[in-house]
Parts: sequence; C-alpha cells; structure tokens
Amino acid sequence: MKDNETEIHIAVEKRLRSPYRRVTLCQTRRGGRFWLKRVERFAPHLWLVKGKPEQAFDRDRRSHRFLWNYGMPVPRIVAEGLGFIAIEDAGASLTKLCQSTSVTMAEKLRACRAAGRALARLHAVDLAHGRPAFRDMCWDGRQIRFIDFEYFVPVKAGRLRKARDVGIAILSALSQGASGPRYAHCILSAYRLANERQPQVLPEPCPVRNRQPHIW
Repeated sequence: MKDNETEIHIAVEKRLRSPYRRVTLCQTRRGGRFWLKRVERFAPHLWLVKGKPEQAFDRDRRSHRFLWNYGMPVPRIVAEGLGFIAIEDAGASLTKLCQSTSVTMAEKLRACRAAGRALARLHAVDLAHGRPAFRDMCWDGRQIRFIDFEYFVPVKAGRLRKARDVGIAILSALSQGASGPRYAHCILSAYRLANERQPQVLPEPCPVRNRQPHIW
C-alpha cells in the first residue's frame, strides 16, 4: 500500500512540473491509472460568467469528498494538494463508450442501465448530481461512477432537482445519435425499477471533516 502511495506521489509531482493541463490522465510505473485535475485557468473577464476558478475547484473538491463520505458511486481520491486533486480512473465516460465502434451494443445498454440505477441511488438519499450528462458518468465494466460536481449542492434535493437530473441524463442519451432512444429507454426504465426497490430506511451519512489539502 505504501509503495503504491509513493508511486502516485511521484507521478503527481512529475505531472505538476510539466506544462499546464487542467485534466490529465496519469499512470504509475506499476500501471495504476488516475486523473489529475487542476484549477482552471481562464481570462479574468470570464470570472463574471464562471466565477473565480479557485472557488469552483474547491466546490468540486468538497462535493466529491461529501459524496464519497455518503457512500455514493464516485471514484476514490488518491491524492490532493494545493490547487490539484488526483482521482482514480473510473473507466470511460458514457459519451466515449456509446461512440466507440469496438464496444458491443449489449455492453452499452448494460452501462446505461447501471447509470439509471446509480442515479436512483443518489436520489434515494435526497441528493442530486446537478448535471449527470453522459460525459459525467463513467463505466469501468462493473459500475457507473459520477464525476465533475460543479453543479452539486449538498442539501436535500426536492422533486424539481431530481427531475432536472433525470431530464439531463435522458437528453444526453438522446444526443448520442441513432441509438440515443435505446440508451434513454434503458436509463429511464432502470431508474424507475430501482426507485421501486429502494428501502424505506435510508442510511445515515458519515461525518465530513474539513482538512487541509495534502498528499497521501
């Protein structure tokens, strides 16, 4: 375990010394894969539209921690520090998966059903992603995990925010070309079925502790 943490530390330090890229896929010497996300850089006049990049980055980081502590389907944070966060690779986004010619239709539909169940799981604890588009849901062959939480709000989600989540997921599915309606049907049917099976007693969240960024 310690050796793996050391390799991640080395890979992060090497990438931070390289030319700036906001999101980069990194790999350790043993083949471990993770994504390094850094504070976005853009012209100051865009702050009026997008807000300060440091605040947006911190909101994304805190939202990720919150959802992880809640036991939601998000990738593990493997390292973090001032101005960056490293997250384990969660597989291909649904956008890339559905556009791939080397992936079977059966596997694409399987991933879409998993996406519907994952979204229902999030809504079952009265949380909403905020923008669960296909590019923000990743499939590793076993499970769907959510990424990018710029629009996440850590408060109880009502029907409107949950409906907005479902609508965004469906519209994103329909935008995937000729097979879009099949993807949309899979997500919606799986979501509805999962909602019918959700337990009445919801789990209590783990406490979220505010800590200074660090490498670990």
